[in-house]
Amino acid sequence: MNLKKVIAYIAISYGFTWILWLPLLLNRQFGANLQIISGQFYIASFGPLIGAVVTSLVMGGFKSLGEWIKRAYSIRFKSKWILISFAFILFYGIIAVIAHRIVVGIWPDFTQFGLTNKLPRLNLLETTIIWILTFGLGEESGWRGFLLPELCKKFSVKNSTLIVAAIWLFWHLPAFWFNENYMNMGFGIIGWGVSLTFGSIFLAWLCQGSKFSVIPVLIWHGGFDLLTASDQAAQIMAMVCSMIVIIQGVYLSRKLS
Repeated sequence: MNLKKVIAYIAISYGFTWILWLPLLLNRQFGANLQIISGQFYIASFGPLIGAVVTSLVMGGFKSLGEWIKRAYSIRFKSKWILISFAFILFYGIIAVIAHRIVVGIWPDFTQFGLTNKLPRLNLLETTIIWILTFGLGEESGWRGFLLPELCKKFSVKNSTLIVAAIWLFWHLPAFWFNENYMNMGFGIIGWGVSLTFGSIFLAWLCQGSKFSVIPVLIWHGGFDLLTASDQAAQIMAMVCSMIVIIQGVYLSRKLS
């Protein structure tokens, strides 16, 4: 493992995201009225991907960049890992809907399923694509596509996964001062942190199974965000999905080498 490479990657990933999130924070907390562009919150999700690209180029040139691209976006893995990603998202959705019916007493409004006012005027398919291409592709290209394999050169997959989880968790920090979903967590932040940690274990298992290709991982990540960040999910569905991920993570933590 190249420690300088890891530090550079973290600095660039955080820097890109936090610079784009800073105006959102200042506007919300101090009424700064800074100009922002449409979708700035989502564009910032490309920080981990930008970190991987820039670090690869600076530390190893185009050869290193090409090697990262070839591995991270490889399709040379068993197709079952794609099916597993979709199957789990479908499973979460079904359980979340049933839980909503039991706890709230009514079925969720299926015309609004997965939709959020943060992405107005978009239908379910368009919203899904946005989640997959931003917080799916943007994050996982770096966290699991670059950082995890680099850490695995020195640490076990399990220990590397926990390190990635800690770095991933603190990357979200500015959002707690401007994003409604995070600001309203209260003590739920503990559950969120636990869910993210065990989610990292699940994603590492998925990534390891696909030979460290991020394609199944980014599909799962985008789908999970679709379910848990929708407006309706705040009532019960997000919590149910997170609980399932924690259970999966506990089980799979025994399987990571």
